[in-house]
Amino acid sequence: MDHNLFNSAAWRQWQKMLKMTQNKHQKMLNSALAPAIKEIQKYSNKIAQHSFKSFLNEHNKLINRLSALPHLTNLDKFRALLKTIAEEAEEIPKHVDKVHSYLANQAWFVPFHLAPFNAFKEYARLIDNEEHEVIEQHLQNFIKENIPAIRMGVKKQFPDRYRIIETAFEAHKRENYILSIPTLLAQADGMFSDLVDKTFYSNDEKELEDNRKRLQKRLAKNGHPRSTSSLGYLLIKQLFEENIINENFGEFEIRNNGDNETESLNRHYILHGKALAYDNEPNSLRSIALIGLLCDCKDTLTM
Repeated sequence: MDHNLFNSAAWRQWQKMLKMTQNKHQKMLNSALAPAIKEIQKYSNKIAQHSFKSFLNEHNKLINRLSALPHLTNLDKFRALLKTIAEEAEEIPKHVDKVHSYLANQAWFVPFHLAPFNAFKEYARLIDNEEHEVIEQHLQNFIKENIPAIRMGVKKQFPDRYRIIETAFEAHKRENYILSIPTLLAQADGMFSDLVDKTFYSNDEKELEDNRKRLQKRLAKNGHPRSTSSLGYLLIKQLFEENIINENFGEFEIRNNGDNETESLNRHYILHGKALAYDNEPNSLRSIALIGLLCDCKDTLTM
């Protein structure tokens, strides 16, 4: 399987052309364009924490700056690539609910800030085609490839927890999933509490709604739109999806016919010592993915 299944060709070409432009026009860029490129790359690589309109406006500013440089080649290609990237960004709201709901049912919380814009569209297509094994394999590969970035995110966003979470990452590396999973699940609850002063592990409708309101309030406080025009909101809304990880004992036992040998990832069964077969790589990667999303959540809420 192609591990880069969702890496947008337009995005890769855009990054390549930016680098080529920097190398070719370094002297001019230092004074005229380097700040713009730095700003846009930060904006784009984080999948734009604010609204789509702001995202597109920033890219238009970049094109205007490029246009002002003398003898700059490939400007038409820049324009075409930006148009493609913008079109991919505009597709996200159409697919986000379907993708988040599906992934929550598979116990996945994904740090989509590390993914290209077209990821939601591609996941939606695979969901419609019932290509479940392809989705699962891609998610596992995606998290494996981004473990270094997630570790750095923990160090930056939750430095007081880094010592504990780093130990869990080392346990994962040694394939000691018996230790990595419970540690990461426990720390995820603490991280979420740090953000909104609430527990994460509940599927209660009122609790989920309260969490949604608290997260939206934090977003608004930091200047983010409180609607689906906000990319930050679209990513964070995963955290109040009803999901397998948060199921209570009764719900989980009904789902699994009371089998404590199930391999499903459920916080309550694992941390209360009922689960006996949870220790596998996919579940450890799911736990790491949740940590990555919470790091992105804090980054978004404090921008």
